Amino acid sequence: MPAAPLDVAAREPRRARYLIPRDLPRRGEVVAALWVLAFAAHLLFAQLTLVLAVTFQVISRVSRWRPQWLAVPAATGLVAALAVGPAAALAGFADGPRRVAGYLAAAAHHPAGIFHPAPVFAGLGHWLPLQFPLALIAAAGEAAAAWWLRWLHTGEQDLPQPRPGMAVWAGRQLRSASVRSGGVVTRDGACLGVVGRTGERAAISWSEAQRGVLCTGSPGAVAATSFQIVHAAIRRRKPVIAVDLSGARGVAESLAAVCEAAAAPLRVFGPSGPGYYEPLRGGDPARKAALVMGMIDWGTVTDQARRTCNGYLNDLFAVAAAAPRDPGVPVIDDLVHLLSPAALRARVAQVPSYHPRRGPLAERVRVSASLLQADPSAAAVLTEQLTGLRASQLGRWLRPEPAPGRSAGSARISLSGIVRDRAVALFCLDQAASGRSAAMIANLVALDAAAAFAASQRLEVAGDGLAWFSRCEAVDQPVLAALVATGAQAGLALLLGTTSPQAAGRVADLVNVLVIHRLDDPGLAARLAPLTAAAPPHPGEPVPAGGPVAPGSAVAAGGHVGAGGSVGGGVPVAAGVPLVSPAALGQLRPDEFALAVKGPVRRVVPAARFVSGGLR
Repeated sequence: MPAAPLDVAAREPRRARYLIPRDLPRRGEVVAALWVLAFAAHLLFAQLTLVLAVTFQVISRVSRWRPQWLAVPAATGLVAALAVGPAAALAGFADGPRRVAGYLAAAAHHPAGIFHPAPVFAGLGHWLPLQFPLALIAAAGEAAAAWWLRWLHTGEQDLPQPRPGMAVWAGRQLRSASVRSGGVVTRDGACLGVVGRTGERAAISWSEAQRGVLCTGSPGAVAATSFQIVHAAIRRRKPVIAVDLSGARGVAESLAAVCEAAAAPLRVFGPSGPGYYEPLRGGDPARKAALVMGMIDWGTVTDQARRTCNGYLNDLFAVAAAAPRDPGVPVIDDLVHLLSPAALRARVAQVPSYHPRRGPLAERVRVSASLLQADPSAAAVLTEQLTGLRASQLGRWLRPEPAPGRSAGSARISLSGIVRDRAVALFCLDQAASGRSAAMIANLVALDAAAAFAASQRLEVAGDGLAWFSRCEAVDQPVLAALVATGAQAGLALLLGTTSPQAAGRVADLVNVLVIHRLDDPGLAARLAPLTAAAPPHPGEPVPAGGPVAPGSAVAAGGHVGAGGSVGGGVPVAAGVPLVSPAALGQLRPDEFALAVKGPVRRVVPAARFVSGGLR
């Protein structure tokens, strides 16, 4: 039975809220009156509390410490109160207010006494220090309430970043240890590491990943970062389609370990099997023709010849469905055989007489076969590449599963079944060893994945999966563009990894998220740096003034950029100004990465520390 999907909505940034609505008539006067009343009450009844609360508030603003530091004076006041005795502390705290209340009560009966406060405040030096233990506690509480009001009245992306301290260090260590032990799953995405300056998680949400993620930089870092996202998807029991073109053995071993821990079914296709993959069997002829056309390297074949070949393939698959061969024959073998117009005409003759479209099929085949014979260049390219694919070590698994193996433990790989069962499919395609055959199968899997998730969307079946292509330069650019478009509509998160500067430059404009490790190529660094620019403001909002972020500023040390150009850390940045310079991308440490999310909620983390959570 398919596993139930885990629907986790992506968290939008918290917006500012106000205890007193901003559209309330005379709101300013009401707020001012409340502040005056609070100040007057403190001045009369809690003088020391007022002084301490203002002091704590100033310290919090200047130091940008987290509000947790207020626990220190509150604990100090509690210890002092316990030392002198709770009754004595309370009596000392109430002595001054009692005197002032008596003074005000007497002035109410004899108004002339209001001008003689000296008897009340003459003993100020005696009773004011007695307020100290409880005043510390009250002032810390008031400073915390003031911080909460400021937090409530300020949007999440406009809050100044706290200054790092012991709390940040402790949080960073705890989060790093959690990720190393496998805690790569966040509430709405995957955790890649921690932001060194704030100790917060550097994470990607699934909604952001549905418009494409590109990991680029040094080879080892790209593989580890990509696997981190795959690991989180499997832990969430998302259907995962992984295409590994690197040939690294550690990827398969790590993926098997993660699937075993998450109880996720794993199907493996590779040179040694055991999975059988045949997406050209069954389904609409037009879909199968599109799969074949997309997996072929057409080189210098003209567009006209390609269109002729596409029409011929549509007719070929329609005839093959009407007059099928032995189901044990691989579809690609039958396809190569029917690429001969004479063979296709002979197959048309085998279509049963009762078939409702026997006549139209014969007429279509007559026309398409004559066009193909007039320009056989495309058919020759198709035949040569399909024959080479079937003869390769990978191609021998592009066939139906032998009948004795069809059981509950079937080795047949169906991407629609992967989506339905929320399983994991791994395609081990060592491009260095298999060359063009690996690239052809990678293109085939990409097109098949797009079709499978589009079909799940039409059937209203949750298809919140992940497709991962390491060394994505092997996949054609139009195929990647189709996958990105499908992901945005059908809930497919697309993860692309590459160490090729040329491929990264081509793919960067397609995707929504960039994870950039250290770049040794200056041209690629200059190409990607502008993509870390602040977002333009929303209509009606002023463009924030400012310039490039100076080294050592809050953002350069690990802040983030929100919509409208607001920058975590309080540093204003003009729209279009890159937050990470090309030089900074080339100077990232081996364990650091820059994260840039284009939209709809733009954010940039110029430097975060990667923490590995599963790749062996």
